[in-house]
Amino acid sequence: MNGVLSTEDIDRIAEEAIDSESPELLAASLVDAVEHGRLKDDADVSYALIVAAEITADAGQPDAAIALAERGIEAYEQSGNESACYPMAVRADVLFLAGRDEEAMTQLSLLRDQLTQDSEAATLLSDVLVSNGRAETAEAWLTEALGVALRRHDELDSEPSASASDEVAMVAFELLQARHAVRHELELPHDDHDDLADELLDALEEPDDGPVLMFLPKPEYDEALSRWPQLAADCGATWDEHRAMTERDFASFAEHGAVRLAAVVGSADGLAAFARATGSVQLDGDVVQAYSDSLVQAGSAEVNWPPGRNDPCWCGSATKYKKCCLPRS
Repeated sequence: MNGVLSTEDIDRIAEEAIDSESPELLAASLVDAVEHGRLKDDADVSYALIVAAEITADAGQPDAAIALAERGIEAYEQSGNESACYPMAVRADVLFLAGRDEEAMTQLSLLRDQLTQDSEAATLLSDVLVSNGRAETAEAWLTEALGVALRRHDELDSEPSASASDEVAMVAFELLQARHAVRHELELPHDDHDDLADELLDALEEPDDGPVLMFLPKPEYDEALSRWPQLAADCGATWDEHRAMTERDFASFAEHGAVRLAAVVGSADGLAAFARATGSVQLDGDVVQAYSDSLVQAGSAEVNWPPGRNDPCWCGSATKYKKCCLPRS
């Protein structure tokens, strides 16, 4: 690969690596693009290196993956970002894979410092600790950070800076939800903070339920495109584009406050039958949306979004969400 790589190209390489017989070559292509200035956006340097690190780790080369993750952290910090939560989490995960548990915990201690500052830190840290058999540590660290965040929120309630209060509230919310998930994993009884996590989530869900998006699995999407090539314009020219567009739509709705997002699975035959029943002559995005609405009204099974980072992806690939559709958003 000698061309310039965009963010979408990096996403595609990450996806290809899952089933590739030579994933190390794909990782090398990312590193080469970084070293020879072939990234479309310089802000993607850290992302390319971290994806290369994850691919290399999955290929059974933890030491090389650690080195790439360290470069990713350095690039992230040099880009002007105040924290490097995602690269740090990846490096810690790879250190565990290499059997270097003490170093992994040292890395996570740095990520721990971000728990009261960065709303992304709670989920990233808890995912790494839980997946490496340290859920008790995750619960203890999250509980401590939550206490700090809640006290800080109470202090800011009396101050005029609404933006600062909102930021602390978001940190506290993510800490509550991550802690709640870890305690569920540990089968611990509900405490007051667990109840608060549920109450806040319920309060969010009631006024802002998000839309249910229709999604076609790969065989169905390929069949639909063969029947109606014009769908490519609204739904994606390939199945990868279709699920990437769906993932980005989910992320956009979530960013604007929608919760309880879900996908409903459609089929090419179902779309054809709907078109016939409604007298739709030209299949386009509006017809697809109407078909989606009909599936929801009929009570078709829904797939909730987002899944956990380590859970199977919503698109049906059976790959972990963090290595499948999550990077596409």
